[in-house]
Amino acid sequence: MVCPRCCVECCPAETPDWFARCAAGGHPPWPSVSYAVPRKLVCLESSWDDRVFKNLSVRGFFDSLKPLFHPPLQVEHRLIESAKHLAYYLRRPDGVLWVDPSAWDVPVFYLSFHGTPGGVESVLERIGPNELCEAFAGYGAYPNLIYFGSCNVLEGAKGKKFASDLLSASGSRAVIGYKKSINWMDSLAIDLLFLYRFYTSLHTWNKLSEIVESVKRDFKPAREMGYTIVQAAVTATHSD
Repeated sequence: MVCPRCCVECCPAETPDWFARCAAGGHPPWPSVSYAVPRKLVCLESSWDDRVFKNLSVRGFFDSLKPLFHPPLQVEHRLIESAKHLAYYLRRPDGVLWVDPSAWDVPVFYLSFHGTPGGVESVLERIGPNELCEAFAGYGAYPNLIYFGSCNVLEGAKGKKFASDLLSASGSRAVIGYKKSINWMDSLAIDLLFLYRFYTSLHTWNKLSEIVESVKRDFKPAREMGYTIVQAAVTATHSD
């Protein structure tokens, strides 16, 4: 017998290696692994402009989210400025996030870049759909989703095909992003609503569409900016 506080709240934060070994060995935490999406998030971000002292970043936003959860959200932030740099962190077999045992169960990979349909823009170059699919190949070994905090990534036929290809390559559960240009503050509010509901929901992976639809219902800018989820189990996007 194990109390839920020890297993669901304390174990992931205090003894994450034990927690990971139990889950990987087929011994789900009590009462169920569906109650305890790991409180982890990896943010990959490109610089937004060339200003030294006024450069924007979502890092502060994610840092402010940490204490809203119990156990606190663990956030790792890395600046990415090229496809080669992205591959250094992600691509198997040697990518940092691929080989680091503490990163194996991250449920959300958040990409914050300037966006174009089917790709993202870093300071140094465009990172296209092929590079993104190659970088995330195989990441669905543990349930996760790929979240684009970027304009237009899922727009039109290019965006739809990219989402489908990325799901096939990665094995991830879903791709979430926008079909239109986004407003900085409104998009952060959308992200806050989604992430809080995602990490605190029961049976999270069965409720992804429900969570996205609740954000669109409760916050009009989400509908206006084409906030969208594409799931591996379906072929159509949940659009406006």
